[in-house]
Amino acid sequence: MPEVSAHPDRSPKGSGKPGTRRRGRRLGIEIKPDAVKRARLEAGLSLGQVAGDSISRTAIYFVETGKAKPSMETLKLIAERTGRPLDYFLARPSTLEPRSTAGTAELERLVASGDLNAALAAGQALLAQERDQDLVARVKHLTATAHLRLAQPVQGRRLAASARAYFEQVGDMLMVAECLGSEASGAYLMQDPTAMALAEGALATLRSLNPIPQMTEARLLAILGSVHATNRNWAAAIDHYEQAIASGDVVQDLRRLSLLYSGLSLAYQETGQLDQAGHYAQRALTIHETLNDRLSLARSENNLGLMLLRTGDLAAGRPHLERSLRLFEECGVEANRAGVLTSFSELALARSDLEEATRFATEALELATRLSENLEVADAHLWLARIAAARSDHDAVDHQFAAAFEALERTAGSADRLSQARVLYAELLESRGDLAEANRQLKQALAALGRRGSNAVEAYTAIA
Repeated sequence: MPEVSAHPDRSPKGSGKPGTRRRGRRLGIEIKPDAVKRARLEAGLSLGQVAGDSISRTAIYFVETGKAKPSMETLKLIAERTGRPLDYFLARPSTLEPRSTAGTAELERLVASGDLNAALAAGQALLAQERDQDLVARVKHLTATAHLRLAQPVQGRRLAASARAYFEQVGDMLMVAECLGSEASGAYLMQDPTAMALAEGALATLRSLNPIPQMTEARLLAILGSVHATNRNWAAAIDHYEQAIASGDVVQDLRRLSLLYSGLSLAYQETGQLDQAGHYAQRALTIHETLNDRLSLARSENNLGLMLLRTGDLAAGRPHLERSLRLFEECGVEANRAGVLTSFSELALARSDLEEATRFATEALELATRLSENLEVADAHLWLARIAAARSDHDAVDHQFAAAFEALERTAGSADRLSQARVLYAELLESRGDLAEANRQLKQALAALGRRGSNAVEAYTAIA
């Protein structure tokens, strides 16, 4: 039977030996004043209906009036019967020592202002000295955020998972959703196929709350959009990015808004909607510059450079690519840098400079291989295949496509990319007269996509 933790002076009188019936009384949970009574009344329930056969009406009354603290088991029972999430009842720590409160506030400030290396140092110092488990979990979550923004997914994901374990234990489902979102971001940066399930789990957890925190919902929708973009499911990416913008007052968080604009720019670019892509690219760059978010600026500069390149304005695109690569180097970040190198390879190939195109694609391949970035490995092989085709080196074309297919086949969630690559190979095979093999590649492209096959292959052929 669920228990409540009564105050020491409320033990029953006249029971003989005091304490003989105390079987290790559980530590009570701190809850918000009046939360239980408010939830009960809003649900239209009596004390007896909440108590049921599991606990006494008096116990519920004591919890409502603050004379007793509920155990976690009792609180879960109350939450279930009133239809409220656990987080609705839980109190936030409000009596921390000034030093700890000041330290946490400073850590939040450092993360918000983008001083991420200082945030990591502050977070490590707090974790070394703090003993309050709730505060430790929140520091881990903030420190994980700093790691992720510095493109350090292994450390960020590990800290977020550790923090989530605590929040699950105490039933703080909002923070569970936040941590799951951070884990999804880490998996996304690591090109781990579990990113989709983590992001969807985070969003489902968040949407179980009432009301739904809109800023967190916007963040999780943006993460899902990025995962879809990685898988080249551009329609789904655009849908989730636009949902994120519409879900709440996201305009109050300029950094998040800039990332949404950047993602939309890339997705619209890949679907051939270049006017929309340019509109969002410029908006993203403006905010990145305002916030001095150099790593996000590097990614957006690459997107804008590619867009200009694909509209035929090679001269205008190159400075953006050069700035992107310079910013990656200045930030000391290698993750995703291979994508900029393949952009340079695309630019050089457009200028018919096959030597430079080969050099950049080879550099991208070496970097992506070292970082185990399978999608970038595949892209580098595809550009080397295009370069080989420009040289009419059919054996090299076949070799590079085989290597690209191998990289994509060992990467879960890359069916769209694999299908697109096979369509590209089929077009090159057709151009050299090998119609039988071209037809076989198209059939494999259809098989890779399953039921979505025919429409998607037609779309890929049109884009190509």
